[in-house]
Amino acid sequence: MIFEETKALQLRIAEVSGRRIQSPPQIFEDTSSYMNIVGGSVVRIGGNDYYVVTDARENRFGVDDQPKFWVKYATDLTTGARKVIKLVFYEEFVANIGLVRVRCKRNPQKEAFILDVVRDNPRFMQGVTLTDPVGNLVRVIDAIPGRSLFHHLTDLDMTHEAYFFQRLPDIMKEVIACIDALAELQEKDLHHGDVRSDHIWIEQGTGRFMWIDFDYEVSHTDYDLWSMGNLIIRVLGKDAHKVRDIERQPADYPLCREPIMPEDQVLLYNDRIANLRKLFPYIPQKLNDIAMRFSVGATDFYSNLEELSQDLRSCF
Repeated sequence: MIFEETKALQLRIAEVSGRRIQSPPQIFEDTSSYMNIVGGSVVRIGGNDYYVVTDARENRFGVDDQPKFWVKYATDLTTGARKVIKLVFYEEFVANIGLVRVRCKRNPQKEAFILDVVRDNPRFMQGVTLTDPVGNLVRVIDAIPGRSLFHHLTDLDMTHEAYFFQRLPDIMKEVIACIDALAELQEKDLHHGDVRSDHIWIEQGTGRFMWIDFDYEVSHTDYDLWSMGNLIIRVLGKDAHKVRDIERQPADYPLCREPIMPEDQVLLYNDRIANLRKLFPYIPQKLNDIAMRFSVGATDFYSNLEELSQDLRSCF
């Protein structure tokens, strides 16, 4: 609902936020100037008011994380539910897979379409797309309580060997379910566009893994498959391992007896090691072979996500 009276709006904000509101909040119906929509503002769209709490941040890279000014954490003033509001923002970049250049760009229309396609699918974030008075597609996403797979892996305080035998099977079961969900998108000629471990969210309570953030459109839809390979290698390794890690901290890799060669590294990110069996020889050869199909030295490649899922299921 819309709170037309200023006093009623202030009282409702105080009720849901626990903050005393001294002055009337600035209300935005036109969301074009997303830099001006700051904490304490109200976004009025789709016949509803949303109280903006703060900007989202890239929470993957530590203390130097930059705010994502076009993504707002907010509260639905009607229901009190936590929301993520994604405003229109465009950017483009190029990624390289070997000699192939992949053009990537943010596309709000693409994400809006996928939100409709995956509605009620428990493996994807859920939300609606609303249009502001000047035509901006604003995606209002249900906030998922929990944290990313990236942070879950980095926060596990255990050796790789303990992780591999005690935790990996359950984690990989959920990851395989996420691969299958992406395969369903592929069957519809759709793609995620930005497959990363911090774009899998682990729902608190259920432990279910869910995909978030699919506004990137890429020129090569196989980019999802190659990015998934990189994610699998991270999950198998509990982290991304690099040659310089071995050089700087050899004590962390006491079982590494062979030199890392160029062909042992990940094709998509050739500073990372795909041949994890050289670091952790207890990794079965069959499982390591899956990782090596995403390496610089690969000669046999996956043609789709379903093939990858089938091979992983045979190992778990």
